[in-house]
Amino acid sequence: MSEPVTAQDLIDLGERVLQDSTHLFDDHDNRLEAEQLLAFTLDIDHDDLNAKVEPSRRLRERYLSLIARRAGGEPFPFITGRIEFYGLDLKVKPGAFVPRPSSELTVDRALKRLKGRKKPVVIDVCAGAAPIALAIADEFPSADVWALEIDEEALVQGRSNARRLGIRNLTARASDMYSELPHELVGKVDVITGHVPYVPHGELEDMPTEVRDHEPIYTLTDQSADGLTLMRRAVQEGAPLLRPGGWLLLEVSDDLGKKIQKLYRKAQLEDHGVATDNDGLSIVVEGRKPPK
Repeated sequence: MSEPVTAQDLIDLGERVLQDSTHLFDDHDNRLEAEQLLAFTLDIDHDDLNAKVEPSRRLRERYLSLIARRAGGEPFPFITGRIEFYGLDLKVKPGAFVPRPSSELTVDRALKRLKGRKKPVVIDVCAGAAPIALAIADEFPSADVWALEIDEEALVQGRSNARRLGIRNLTARASDMYSELPHELVGKVDVITGHVPYVPHGELEDMPTEVRDHEPIYTLTDQSADGLTLMRRAVQEGAPLLRPGGWLLLEVSDDLGKKIQKLYRKAQLEDHGVATDNDGLSIVVEGRKPPK
């Protein structure tokens, strides 16, 4: 096979290498990632890629090294140092749960439930670097948004992005679940969102390298046999925080929907089913505190 010279050649090769990787989830758009990595290498926008351009040998070698890193399981945002999430350009680095495009569904559902509320209170629990909280705060400037996360280092990333993007209605606080939330907010929260760890401890070894070797383990599992200890806390401790008519929106894998709905009903929340995105990669289980 001849050496790839043009952008088209490089993208084709990059796509094949990513497709052959055993370290990545199967649902990635490998073609798009190959294109984006080449655009990153060339320091241009993805839309400005020209298939016929011939990058220098130095740039071609750099691109192929990035493809190798990605094929080896390194998360895409760690390679580029950023990710676009709900229209926000977020800077990211290792040490926190990698923001997922699938979590944009949680933002969509939260904004729908906030519609018509003038100065709502929103909590994002297990917030990580706070992409969900940042997006909600940006889209709903009158909201009082709280990002609660047990790891202070993850919140440093969230606060840094908030400052850089001029988002001023976000409070990022280190907290074991809801423990550090001000008491005066009990019973006054309009929406709680969360991408709470739910992987059973015994299933960690079955996960791709891009997750198992690059995500902090506490962001994946609570170390319990069924993986749902923190999820139970998110529901049981979250329900009393909601105002009448307030919503609990938790993102989970599609096989856990019925279990989480059962937790909602046990906590005296109305079960409003699940919402899915177009790709069906995740679901958001929706529950509401009964209105008075």
